[in-house]
Amino acid sequence: MLFAAGPAGAALQEGAIRKTVLVIDDDITSRTIICRVADRTGFAAIGAASVEEAELLVGSHAFDLVTLDVVLGAATAHDMLESLARLAFDRPIVLVSGMDAASVDAVKATARRRELKLLDGLAKPIDIGALKACFERAMVAPA
Repeated sequence: MLFAAGPAGAALQEGAIRKTVLVIDDDITSRTIICRVADRTGFAAIGAASVEEAELLVGSHAFDLVTLDVVLGAATAHDMLESLARLAFDRPIVLVSGMDAASVDAVKATARRRELKLLDGLAKPIDIGALKACFERAMVAPA
């Protein structure tokens, strides 16, 4: 199920071009929270519940940032990282996970092998302050 965040945040100037974030998470609650925080931080957020949905979106949109859950139902972050590498995605990726450190480290190793840009890692349950800070850092990062 695709999810687009609500109206632009009040802090944005009318007509401003917003950076975009793809939020990949099979959990609707986490996906919604991440999209809303991204929106309030100035991003235009689009959510994807599966690797398949995310692949379609990455293939047809130019995203400035991706947040990626480590476990995506039957698929994993490894699968999505392989897809991002095949699609030559060259923007930052933020891992979001409720998994143990060894699982997250394995995903980070896949990203390094595929020469993908990992920006941060966030644990679930999501710390809203840390998520907002992550988006703020990404907002000022060069395109």
